[in-house]
Amino acid sequence: MRNKIYNPKTQLLKYGIREVVELAQKLGEADPNFKFIGENIGDPVAKGWNVPDFIKEILSDIIRNNNAVYGYAHSRGMPKLRQWVADTSRKLCPASRLDREQVLVTNGLGAAIGLIYRTLKPGARIIQPNPGYPTHISGENYAGGGNSIGYRLDPENGWAPDLDHLESQIKKHRNIAGILVINPNNPTGAVYDGKVLEQVVRLAERYHLMLISDEVYFRMVVSKIKYAHMTELAAGRAPLIVMRGVSKDIPWPGGRCGWLECHNVGLDKEFDLYFESLKKSLLMEVSAAALPQAAVPMMYDHPQYAAWLKQYMGELEQISTEIAAILGAVPGLKVSPIQGAFYMMARFEEGLLNRRQELPIANARVAGIIREATAARNFPPDKRFAYHLLGSTGICVVPASDFSSPYPGFRITTLDRDPARRKNTYTTLAQSIGRYVAAAS
Repeated sequence: MRNKIYNPKTQLLKYGIREVVELAQKLGEADPNFKFIGENIGDPVAKGWNVPDFIKEILSDIIRNNNAVYGYAHSRGMPKLRQWVADTSRKLCPASRLDREQVLVTNGLGAAIGLIYRTLKPGARIIQPNPGYPTHISGENYAGGGNSIGYRLDPENGWAPDLDHLESQIKKHRNIAGILVINPNNPTGAVYDGKVLEQVVRLAERYHLMLISDEVYFRMVVSKIKYAHMTELAAGRAPLIVMRGVSKDIPWPGGRCGWLECHNVGLDKEFDLYFESLKKSLLMEVSAAALPQAAVPMMYDHPQYAAWLKQYMGELEQISTEIAAILGAVPGLKVSPIQGAFYMMARFEEGLLNRRQELPIANARVAGIIREATAARNFPPDKRFAYHLLGSTGICVVPASDFSSPYPGFRITTLDRDPARRKNTYTTLAQSIGRYVAAAS
């Protein structure tokens, strides 16, 4: 071509959760007997969770009787949905003053994440939790033109934000314009209490920063946890964007309907300009999908939803406890049951992993692919373990380093409903860790 069209910034886009699936496809092509066991992607439907009948009935009725869902919706989202979002915010948080005109609807939170970062002024950075969610980190990397600035989550304190480190990073990097909090947290499964979030809000006030609170799993907390809303804490104090949407709490991750709640508009002129730019940018996408927008209020307000969610979370909590018991018995591995959603981050003791360790892989072609994939001298040790585990057992986990974690380990999703299969998977995983560590201690 006469002009270059490749953008080298795309090297900053990384999504290990699904990239490892591409490796698994190569292994399947090399070995017809290779069996993939996906513990990497948080899709309840793929793990045996049925969409409740009342959700199917709502969708079926809309498809048959609401011809409008076959056309475009308003560019910022259906007014009825945006009003429901504003009303729900005020119901959950008495201090909320959210208006429907301050709600922006997108095709899932993936689209919302892209919208937030690409609309920032060049050079403005949003500090990311480490470990953090790859879509946020990659989107921020790409928009910022370089690796993200991160703050540590403390595994010895329930994966809560290390507030001292967060403040030191804010002081060090004057180009930080906002703080991202993911609560409930993906990838750790942590849920932050009001005391921690209050300290984050105070930092935003002190250094004149906006807050971005990804709360897509806010309904999915275990029985003993009371969810603290950033909206309530930050009311009238700091610019705030809350990210929510339809996803795993229905479950309908394929529905792709998310929204941004832009709180405290009018508090800061720069945030007001940014909010207006988000609305303009959203016009370029014409319209988010209309069907899920029409369904959302009816699904969450349905009289059967609360009971279904309670049963769903009860089962997820039990599964998490069982898995934590199996993995927690492995020497050198630290885990804790989830507090929210269905993600669990296992952490290796410092110095436990090295380049000499490996697992036996029966198929020579598969062994060669794994050997080649892990050959680089700077290849992360937890990723090396995850690749050997995949080649040896078919079990697919995501290395913690793919979440920009400073602590070697791996993330799993605690979704498998089949008790026998689940026990076999995690017993095999536990045994494989032991064999791997012993291979070259």
